[in-house]
Amino acid sequence: MLNRFTKNLKCIVENSYLNLAIGLLLLYTGISETVYELKNVSTFRIGMHHGIIIFAILSILKILPHFTESMEHIEKIGDKKK
Repeated sequence: MLNRFTKNLKCIVENSYLNLAIGLLLLYTGISETVYELKNVSTFRIGMHHGIIIFAILSILKILPHFTESMEHIEKIGDKKK
């Protein structure tokens, strides 16, 4: 039972599309918080949202090789069908 749960959890955590969506969502929220702070706060302060932006960018960059590998695989399949 625990082994099946662990496998299912691993599939969810390693899903490239889910990780990309989470990275984009974090990037959006971090940027929106930064814009809000720039409009409403008179002094600049480094906040948690700046770290979220960096984390989101790194998360998105970490996922990009998976998508390029997928595109290369799709091209190879297309070449074989010709």
